Amino acid sequence: MHSPRPMAAVLALFLVSSSAIVVVAGGMPPDSGSTVPDDGPDYGVNNSTFQRLWSEDADNGNLSADDFDGANVSSRAEFAHRLARSTDIPSDQPPQAAGDWNNGDFGDYSSGDRDSSIHPESASLEDGVYIKDAYVSIFATQPSTILHQGNETTHYVAPDGQVRALSDYRVAVPQGDQNGSQRDYWSIDRTSIESVELSADGRTIDTGSGHQATLQYTDLSGSPQLTVEANITVQLRHVTLDCPDWNSSISSCDGDWTRDIETLEASKTVSTSQTVVVNQLSDISGNRVQFEAYEDRVGAVVHPNTEWSTITVNGNVRARSNWWFYTAGRSGWQTMVTSTATNTSQAESSVRPVQVHAFPSQQAPYVPTEPTDDGKRPLAIKETWGTELAGPSLPVNIDLESADPYVNADSIAVSSTTLDESAFRKVTVQGIVRGQSRTVSLSEQQTVRETTLTLTVTNANATHAVVRATVAETATGTAVTNGRVTVRNQSAALNSSGMATLTLSNPGALVRGQYQPSEWWRTDRPYAMATDVAKMPGNYPDFQTLIQLVVVTILWFIPLAVLIFGFDYMSDGALLGLSN
Repeated sequence: MHSPRPMAAVLALFLVSSSAIVVVAGGMPPDSGSTVPDDGPDYGVNNSTFQRLWSEDADNGNLSADDFDGANVSSRAEFAHRLARSTDIPSDQPPQAAGDWNNGDFGDYSSGDRDSSIHPESASLEDGVYIKDAYVSIFATQPSTILHQGNETTHYVAPDGQVRALSDYRVAVPQGDQNGSQRDYWSIDRTSIESVELSADGRTIDTGSGHQATLQYTDLSGSPQLTVEANITVQLRHVTLDCPDWNSSISSCDGDWTRDIETLEASKTVSTSQTVVVNQLSDISGNRVQFEAYEDRVGAVVHPNTEWSTITVNGNVRARSNWWFYTAGRSGWQTMVTSTATNTSQAESSVRPVQVHAFPSQQAPYVPTEPTDDGKRPLAIKETWGTELAGPSLPVNIDLESADPYVNADSIAVSSTTLDESAFRKVTVQGIVRGQSRTVSLSEQQTVRETTLTLTVTNANATHAVVRATVAETATGTAVTNGRVTVRNQSAALNSSGMATLTLSNPGALVRGQYQPSEWWRTDRPYAMATDVAKMPGNYPDFQTLIQLVVVTILWFIPLAVLIFGFDYMSDGALLGLSN
């Protein structure tokens, strides 16, 4: 892969917002050649989108500002063309344009005649006795997405979709003999592709016929192997002439020819297969969340339990995953080959299917919905979590950077202070396959309960203190048994009675503590954080110790008082004036 280019995101923004300031350096890249078909845009795909379909083209990021200024770029279409030749532009959802292009381009295929077979260079050809260079190829399975994970790829399809297949062949007619007393003639009476059959793990799903067949499937599940079989038939006429009265001197028949007509039928079945995985979106679960202390705050936890592209709440508020998409032409379809009995020739293909790919981008999950007038976003992603995996290696000609490692986020927690509680009663999860979505009800509701932390110093001296922490639900007084209590640099888990004991070194006059619950999206019984402050007790002596202190003090000061009084007496009160 190429090194990431910051300018790619800036230029891609231009395609969406129609205005941008681009400051880059370098020269224009060379033309991408036959990678991008020259018969587009077409079939309702506009020029900007058409240029983005071919991510496998040769990219060169050495652009200059002059390449994109008004003097050199005559139109938005020309800008899109130059941009697509300089980098690859991902999409935040499976693009509809891929299906539109394939549906239209499929009709551009022209089969050969009886003497020639026209096939993509990737086709696997088979020969029979009379049927030669026969094949069937899957042009497109759609909607579908190839997922890049680690060093592997998985071809995901929706439960309902279609397979478009192309097939062709040529007929090898035996050479006749039109000399002598015995002659034979060969001709083709009839030839056709009788049937094209789609099956999944051996079970027939749909049938068609002809060189181009669109086959439908429904209710697929699991990881089936899709197989397309084309049954080609040919009927040949073999006419044999025999002269019983042959005049060899003049090489002519002096009588009538005896005619024998033989009809020969032959067939050839060709097939191709691909293994797919059906992305069901059938294991989605979750729950709504409310907060005792914050009436204006609501939230939800959603577990798609599979790769997803967006989660929508309240009709149009979305959370985006870290899976992004690009499209590229299918390998082996850039060149069409014409095979005859004597030679083969190649030409740039007029049928160029594209395929949607998904990869984990370095862009973390985010909320694309614009903030409200007061600057608040209607949705906040608290956390996404799942299995951490090594990032995939994208093909060398794809100029996009995948995350490595990345988290396969099959769970997400969201909250909002602007949406109503009803917004989370139903959520819609869009999958990584175009058009695939499922709306689920979040019927279960949890409440993040307020808690009260109480700190009590049970024992203390000049160097240490023992603190007992108790956590209970504020409303009911029920003991809270999960989470931890932290006091200064000490932390302890709550026991089954909702208590924890901590020993502190060199305690101060005040002991501050905090109850740290498990995150509300990771527990079945969520709680809110709580704090408390306790005072260290005064270190006062007991009564006996006080009496002893008084007695000792008196005994210490009596001699001093007698001495002072004696000096005062001897001086006739001059020292203290007490003697008078």
